[in-house]
Amino acid sequence: MENTNPQIAPANTGRNNLRLGIKLSIILVISLLLLIPQAIIMNVVDERASTEQNADLEVSEKWGTGQTLTGPVLFIPGDSAKNNVYILPETLDIDGDISSRTLRRGIYDFTVYESTLALAGRFVLPKELKSGQLRHLRTGQAKLLFAISDFKGFADNPSLQLGGQRVELTAEDLALGSDKALSCSVDLQQLLSGGTVDYRLTVPIKGSNHLYFLPVGRTTSVQLRSDCATPSFTGRYLPADREVTDQGFTAQWKVLALNRDFAQVFNSHTALRNAQSFGVDLKVPVMQYQQTTRSIKYAYLIILLTFAVVFFVEIRRQTPIHPVQYALVGIALMLFYTLLLSFSEHLSFLLSYLIASVMTIGLITLFMRALLRNTRPALFVALLLTVLYLFIYIIMQLESYALLVGSLGLFTILAAAMYASRKINWYQKPL
Repeated sequence: MENTNPQIAPANTGRNNLRLGIKLSIILVISLLLLIPQAIIMNVVDERASTEQNADLEVSEKWGTGQTLTGPVLFIPGDSAKNNVYILPETLDIDGDISSRTLRRGIYDFTVYESTLALAGRFVLPKELKSGQLRHLRTGQAKLLFAISDFKGFADNPSLQLGGQRVELTAEDLALGSDKALSCSVDLQQLLSGGTVDYRLTVPIKGSNHLYFLPVGRTTSVQLRSDCATPSFTGRYLPADREVTDQGFTAQWKVLALNRDFAQVFNSHTALRNAQSFGVDLKVPVMQYQQTTRSIKYAYLIILLTFAVVFFVEIRRQTPIHPVQYALVGIALMLFYTLLLSFSEHLSFLLSYLIASVMTIGLITLFMRALLRNTRPALFVALLLTVLYLFIYIIMQLESYALLVGSLGLFTILAAAMYASRKINWYQKPL
């Protein structure tokens, strides 16, 4: 018999809307609660990155830290501290071969290097040195100074020739951009008579991560060759010429006194303390923690979109899904990031991302198949997750266009959700 009571349908519709609102509220609360494990996983990533940095520091402390070469510099003491004079060389030519190697500490790999650098050039009496300053100088106590940032990095005794004569270098607590410097006495007679002081310095060093130089010559030229295939040229000056192949790199710099931010003659040892250097970073790029962190930032978006699709499927198929089951799907989505972090410490990020995605999508697909007792909607959820994970990975690889692509992608997803929701009867019988 047909129901003629006009109050029944509105009553059923009201109860259905109420239950639907309660269900949506519970799902929203679950999604918000999943922000807690998201924050925990982010802290774990930061902790693992800190562990990697500590291991890097430990290796560097034992082998030798990143090196910065300062000098040679001619030091002439004055009759008072304010009259001291530091003279930079007229020319500085540096040539070196860098041999890199990988050291392992736990699960981490670190790049260290060894090199023998040949420094050559000459000193002249600079025009910046006024004649009135000479009478305040103790020319008989002049010294040649040279320093590197970490003295543990000396692989052997440096060899110095001045005017063709071999000279011994000794370590002194002389500030020259570092706490220590190598020094030797210099006879300035030829320099003061208008001649030059030629030098040739051979420096066997070892270090890690980077090798930098200060452009102390009026003209500074640097030529480097290395078997490192992943260099990053950095500092204030980039190479005038470079070539990077799978077998290594070559690079040449030329820096003039006009290019730098300090003078040819100065009175204080602190003048070079903050001088801007240039050189090459040799550290093997370790980006898995940064990439994992970037992917975690999109976790809440994936959770909301997945919950929305599961909810649409639930409404369309009239198959109730318990809030606990929504929570299990959310936990599976969060577990993706712990899998990604774990695998990326041993495999490439791309392979780790692929494995974690397949495991997560497979688990949720099988779970949805069991809940809905139908393969088609479960495959639809799998397709959605595949598209989302692929979309997020593409965004992470982009830099300049990441915001544009991300905005267009989200707009497309919203349009698809609006289109799908139009076919849903929100006033049907309650779930």
